[in-house]
Amino acid sequence: MARVRVASVAVNQCVGDWSGNRARLMAAIEQGRAAGATLINLPELACSGYSLGDRVLMTGTLRRSWEMVQDLASHTAGLMVSVGLPISHEGVLHNVVAMMADGQVVGVVPKENLATGDLQYESRWYEGWRRGHVAAWHAPTGETLPMGSLMFRTSSGLVVAVEVCEDAWMGSRPGSTAARAGAHVVLNASASWFVVGKHRVRRDFVRDISRADKCAYVFTSLMGCDATRLIFDGTSLVGCLGEICAEGPRFVFGEDVVVTTADISIDEILRARHGEGSWREQASEEAWDGALGEGPTTVEVGIAVAQEDVVEAPPAYWETATTREGWGDASLGWWHARYPHVSAASHAMVELELALAMGMSEYLRKTGVPGFALALSGGRDSALCAVLVQRLMAYRHPEASPEELRALVHEVLVTTYLATGHSGEATQRAAAALAQELGAEHLETQMQEAVDVHHRLAGEMMGTALSWETPAHDITLQNVQARLRGSLVWMIANLKSRVLLTTSNLSEVAVGYTTMDGDTSGGLAPVANVPKSLLTAWLHWARDAYGFESLDFVLGTPATAELRPPDEVQTDEGDLMPFAVLDRLTDHFARLGEDPETLFKRLWPEFSSRYEGDAWRFVDHIEKFVRLFCRSQWKRERFAVSFRVMPFDLDPKSGFRFPVVQAPFREELEELRQYVRQAHGDRH
Repeated sequence: MARVRVASVAVNQCVGDWSGNRARLMAAIEQGRAAGATLINLPELACSGYSLGDRVLMTGTLRRSWEMVQDLASHTAGLMVSVGLPISHEGVLHNVVAMMADGQVVGVVPKENLATGDLQYESRWYEGWRRGHVAAWHAPTGETLPMGSLMFRTSSGLVVAVEVCEDAWMGSRPGSTAARAGAHVVLNASASWFVVGKHRVRRDFVRDISRADKCAYVFTSLMGCDATRLIFDGTSLVGCLGEICAEGPRFVFGEDVVVTTADISIDEILRARHGEGSWREQASEEAWDGALGEGPTTVEVGIAVAQEDVVEAPPAYWETATTREGWGDASLGWWHARYPHVSAASHAMVELELALAMGMSEYLRKTGVPGFALALSGGRDSALCAVLVQRLMAYRHPEASPEELRALVHEVLVTTYLATGHSGEATQRAAAALAQELGAEHLETQMQEAVDVHHRLAGEMMGTALSWETPAHDITLQNVQARLRGSLVWMIANLKSRVLLTTSNLSEVAVGYTTMDGDTSGGLAPVANVPKSLLTAWLHWARDAYGFESLDFVLGTPATAELRPPDEVQTDEGDLMPFAVLDRLTDHFARLGEDPETLFKRLWPEFSSRYEGDAWRFVDHIEKFVRLFCRSQWKRERFAVSFRVMPFDLDPKSGFRFPVVQAPFREELEELRQYVRQAHGDRH
């Protein structure tokens, strides 16, 4: 995987302190290098200090700034480093960023949008640059360099663009133009002065720019007070594809250089761009503009910078969402006013519930169906579906008392517990307790007789008795129970004129851990886009948020299909693998498009302790996952209507379109085995 480590380095500079400014910038470069960064972003006017005032007009300011850049450039072997300074071009002053690479300056990029107004007065001295224009700049020491709307392409294919402070705050940004023209990383050199509350705005636009432009965005500001009344808090932010992936400390005392690094996956940026049609359309328009001479010009830089390496996998998106700062707090204020005891850190759980409850409510309202039928197994998936019905009724009738709410649920939800000889007392108790607490109409029956009849009839037709002792009969004997449950609950749904809910979750959908025409029976699959890890976390949260005591029975029993004889102690994770592993494999395989070898490299650091250092056990699970994922596409083609609540889904009608017939990554899996053999030795 191609990646680049970027460093955003906040520096405390002083106007007129030429030797001190040079020493601090030299330290910034060396500390960035020591941190493993190959792309380093330094602040706006970092050579001279930002608050120059009329000193920029005085003899020596431009010359000393340029000489400093030349000196810094000689220390950039193997690096790309951007730094800000003032220059003169054709008798006009410009606030620019010089790009240094592998020992030399390769170009200068002027600021397009000047900061003028309030305390800012840049138009007194500088002229803004016309977008798309490129000129030859003659440096004071005789060099001629490209100047203007530039991008810098390295020999490894990484493309870097630059914008200067105020450029980021404008609706039409040069960095956005460059990103559409192919830039993977946009550097912003800033002297962003402090105002109370301003930092949140910075975080928002860094996150939003990186999302909209499908890029990595590196924002670097000065720190300290360089000459006058402006205070710089030293903000360093790195955003990538809509997430803040690194943030440096602010208001640092006693340190003049603060380095913040982040690893950026170029492959993930490219995948995000390849997968979005609107991005391709905009990029095509930008390419046309470039052909007409109106887009940025690319400067070739003869160093690699980006490397082939594996970036350590971040936490799953559903794991980080629950703690993300400011997650919907204003828009969900009404909810928290109603449930003040629930912490603000639970916004993602609230959003998930509200989205699914609204989808189910709208389905009833707009189709005219009077309610839902649900096979309540005592497990987690059906429990979530049942609780969602109660929640949608609570939102529809906010003034209802608890008893009134139970009566309302009784009108719209009928649940069944359909036992066989393999069903346990724990799941039966859990189903009954949950239905009673919610207020659902609950029906129970023992259907082993119907299972026995099917065993006998199939055995007579095949001329052999079906037996659990025969391994070839195992799946058949499991599936018949699920299919008979599906048939029976469909009858109840028809008799009650209800839509039958399908309870499959995203984890099961990924690997086909479901019986067609059995537990897939139904017309609406509300949790089909919810991974089991998040589903379980939501149930724990709902238990505390709403006090559903019956969920203790549900959560106290390991997830199980209860389709094998009780003495085999069947569990879902025993049949598959730990859901924490399964859900991460699904995310990286389907959403990020990583091949088996990359899956191992990215996730092994996270899961090595779970496998007690046995890499081959993890390889077995990757192979099992890939095989089941590919083999199960035909099932996904037939699933019920579901709601999209995650950043990706596996619904072939609207989301992940995968071939039904294909070679299931055989060569890629062999490459994985070869890699693990070389890196970890043969299987013991």
